[in-house]
Amino acid sequence: MLTEVKGLVIRTVDLKESDRLVTLFTEEAGVITALARGARSLKSRKMAATTQFCYGSYVLFGHSDKYQIKEAELIESFFDIRNSIEGLALAGYIAEVLDDVGVTEAERELLRLSLNSLYAIASGKHPLDKIKATFEVRAMSILGFMPDVLACSACGERHGDFYFDIMAGALECRECRRRSEAKREMISEPHESHIISILTEGAKDAFAYSVHAPQEKIFSYSTSDEDMHLFSRAAEEYLTNHLERSYRALKFYNEVKR
Repeated sequence: MLTEVKGLVIRTVDLKESDRLVTLFTEEAGVITALARGARSLKSRKMAATTQFCYGSYVLFGHSDKYQIKEAELIESFFDIRNSIEGLALAGYIAEVLDDVGVTEAERELLRLSLNSLYAIASGKHPLDKIKATFEVRAMSILGFMPDVLACSACGERHGDFYFDIMAGALECRECRRRSEAKREMISEPHESHIISILTEGAKDAFAYSVHAPQEKIFSYSTSDEDMHLFSRAAEEYLTNHLERSYRALKFYNEVKR
C-alpha cells in the first residue's frame, strides 16, 4: 500500500552502509518514522530530501511503524540555517520539540509554524530569540496550552507591568497582585508555590501577539531589547514547564548564543 505525505525531517539515524531512518513531521498524520534504503549514497535520488530540516514530498509503502520511503522529492532545504551555529542549534530545538510532542494525527498548524520558523532562521530577517520565543508560545497554544495574556485576569488592566503565572497561564497586574498577597497575609493563608515571570507591557504585548497573530504575520512585530529579554525568558519557562521536559538542543542554544 502506497501513502503520499508532505513533511519536515526532524530526525535522522544512519544505518548500515547507506540506509537512513527518517522521522517526519507530516501534514497528514503527525509523526512518522520510515526507512530510506540507500539514501546516503551519493547516487541516491532520496539523499537531498532525507536530510534533517528538509521539507519534502514522500511516497511511503508499508504501514504503521514499518514504513519505507519509495520516493522522496525535496521542496525546501532551509540550507542557510547552517550559516551560524546559533541558527542550527535553534533549528535543532524546534525539531526536538516536534519529536517530543509526537502527535499521531494531522497537525497542519504546528507544521506550518515550524516551517515559518525555519524559514525565518534561514532568512536572517529576525533575531533568533524572537523566533524562538514566538515558536514556543504559538506551539503551546496549538497544543492546547493557550495562555491568557491580553490583560490582568482579575481586573482587566492592560497597561503597566504584570506578574505572569507560568502554570496558570494568566496575568496579574501589580495592584491586583498586591491585594491578593495582602489578603493571604490577613487570613494567614499559606502562600502557594507558583512559577512567576515579570512582564513589562511591551513583553506582554509581544506574548499576546505571538498567541493571536495570523501565521503569515507571526514575526511582524517589534519590541525593545529589554522587553524581548523578558518575553523570551517567560516563553521558554512556559514551554518547558508545561511539557515537563528539558531539551539538549535548548541547552546548547543558550550556551552558544552568549
